[in-house]
Amino acid sequence: MTFEDWERMPWRFGWKHEYWDGHAHISPRHKAVIVRLTIEPRDFVAPQGFSVRRVSRRDSERLIDTFLDAFGDGVEYCDYKPEAVKAAAHSTIVDYFSGKRGAPHRSSRLAIVKGEQEIVVGAALLVKKRYGLKLDLVMVRPRFQRRGLAKALTGAALNESHGEGVTMLRSAYHAANEASGAWHCKFGFEEEPDLELARLRRSFFQHELWRAREIGANGAAQKEERKRLKQQYDYWNKETRRLEAIAEAEGYDAVCPVLRSD
Repeated sequence: MTFEDWERMPWRFGWKHEYWDGHAHISPRHKAVIVRLTIEPRDFVAPQGFSVRRVSRRDSERLIDTFLDAFGDGVEYCDYKPEAVKAAAHSTIVDYFSGKRGAPHRSSRLAIVKGEQEIVVGAALLVKKRYGLKLDLVMVRPRFQRRGLAKALTGAALNESHGEGVTMLRSAYHAANEASGAWHCKFGFEEEPDLELARLRRSFFQHELWRAREIGANGAAQKEERKRLKQQYDYWNKETRRLEAIAEAEGYDAVCPVLRSD
């Protein structure tokens, strides 16, 4: 592949697109998107055939297995060796119950399906951090996804939290995980202002706009796409400058939510 061919490649947001030794090298960019949600009562009817209950420490091993099934092939562990993914699954669940990720919250829920034996198919694990409540992990086994389980699990947790007077929930997802980003958006989460994220989006749309102009097709669809890309670039360029001004006046912490999420 020539450098010129590489330059014209379409980019995927949340991924690094690099070039060396005559090859394109594409890998997930390890950037967390920090989001928040105002807690309000929700309908959370579990899909037919499933039941939702509280999480307990006795569920640890089955949660580890669920984690491996849900995230083993995910972008978060791209290029990890199988033993490293297993170690990550084990440490994530063990650290959750030990309080290293924040104090485990009683509103955490898991979903089960009963056959010859009870199978844990998903979970929403919440923790109490110094700034408030966080959705530390939401996961559903791939073969049970797109049935409303993540919504039911998180909704059940939110209803209990709301009853206890909690008003805000924070969460995070990997920028390259399009499915997680779409789920958070659909559920109603909103992004925290983030200068690094704004710069990445500005760079992404700048490249895609340049690429669209280089290709040079002038059909109605191509013109409309260039218009859309220009609008997106202009928006994120303006947002980047706004957040840079805040960082200058108030310090970088004000525009870097990951520094406030521990």
